[in-house]
Amino acid sequence: MNMQKIILKKGKEKSVLNKHPWIFSGAVATADAFDGQLTLVCASDGTELAWGYYNSRCDIAVRILRFDNVKPDNDLLVSRVRQAVAARHIAGIPQYTNAYRIIHSEGDFLPGLIVDWYAGHCVMQILTCGMEQLKVTIAQILKDILNPMSIYERSDHEGRKIEGLHPVSGQIYGTTPDVIEISENDMRFLVDVKRGQKTGFFCDQRDNRNTVRRLAHGRDVLNLFSYTGGFSVAALTGAARVAISVDSSQDALDLAVKNCRLNGVEAQHSIVKEDVFDYINTHDIEQNFIVCDPPALVKNKAHIPQALRGYKELNLKIMRKAPRNSLLLTCSCSRFVDVKLFQQVIFGAAVDAGRDVQIIGKFSQPLDHPVSVYCPETEYLKAMLLRIT
Repeated sequence: MNMQKIILKKGKEKSVLNKHPWIFSGAVATADAFDGQLTLVCASDGTELAWGYYNSRCDIAVRILRFDNVKPDNDLLVSRVRQAVAARHIAGIPQYTNAYRIIHSEGDFLPGLIVDWYAGHCVMQILTCGMEQLKVTIAQILKDILNPMSIYERSDHEGRKIEGLHPVSGQIYGTTPDVIEISENDMRFLVDVKRGQKTGFFCDQRDNRNTVRRLAHGRDVLNLFSYTGGFSVAALTGAARVAISVDSSQDALDLAVKNCRLNGVEAQHSIVKEDVFDYINTHDIEQNFIVCDPPALVKNKAHIPQALRGYKELNLKIMRKAPRNSLLLTCSCSRFVDVKLFQQVIFGAAVDAGRDVQIIGKFSQPLDHPVSVYCPETEYLKAMLLRIT
């Protein structure tokens, strides 16, 4: 029986030779494979290039696991997980937090797999059809290498629909508490890993929370899209005078209140349950340190123009209303908006606001969210610290 394989169209092998892990459907000439199957990828002349898993439903038809003609096996997966874990320890991340990302999908050469560590508990997110086929194997590898107290699955990301997968959440191993207490740079947070956004907490904003804490002394802070109050806690433990958390989710705000109480700063904290776009339209902004960390406003390329209008509206309204000599930490977590495009949005907002605005800091994701040099799309988080004069 012939080996099942994917044949690329003539001239479409360049990205594979450059080790980009995605092959788009338009580059595929023939595909003798079922969805989720590990498959050999060949150039049009039959040259064996790589192994990856296939999905006929997606624009990204193949996600590559290795760039040679050797079929991936359990040993490769074990090696990749070990390398990812070792990289976090080499970076020293466990020295100042017990909540961090252990596996960052393509950034750790395991496309479609996210694993976060929360104080001894693993939360796993499966994003693709191919990784779904490997889920049981991956869970066993995590048990063997990490010896976690539990593994909980949060594969309820909306991107699974594109892959032809249903949302899945539930216990895989052990018993995961409904709420886990974590520590980060001497701050304490409660994380709802079962019902919270993504896997429960935004570990990718860790460095930016530290920056806010360092700069917040004596300032009044407005935390927009506050979620569970991470930036509010950071600001108040950094001796901000007051902090207001604004979010549309009462559950998130309730946890923000608990997080401030856990850190002994509840007296300086208040919450507002409101859509942030409505809030900035109807409220004055008297605070002189604003954090704006919206969810991804763009889910695919078709929605980029709409998202850019949203980012501009947010930043324009803030710039118009912010007091003189305010700081604004403004963020985008969409991979479809790169840092150059995001800066163009900030430029347009500043011009239309008629304010003098300086960029005094540019930040990306922390060390536990590595960017593959072959896949720039893995660099998704952008944050700019602005001074509005």
